[in-house]
Amino acid sequence: MAADVNSYDAWFRAQVQAALEDARTGTSQVQVMQAAQALIDAKRQIEPKS
Repeated sequence: MAADVNSYDAWFRAQVQAALEDARTGTSQVQVMQAAQALIDAKRQIEPKS
């Protein structure tokens, strides 16, 4: 069990470090919410209300 914990800890730390070193620009929360709202609006136009 300890090996699993140590293995997961090493994997998790590597993932965090990779994310911190990632130079790509991110997507703002506003952009994500606008895209989500557009999907919701499009779905509402396709499906009739019950």
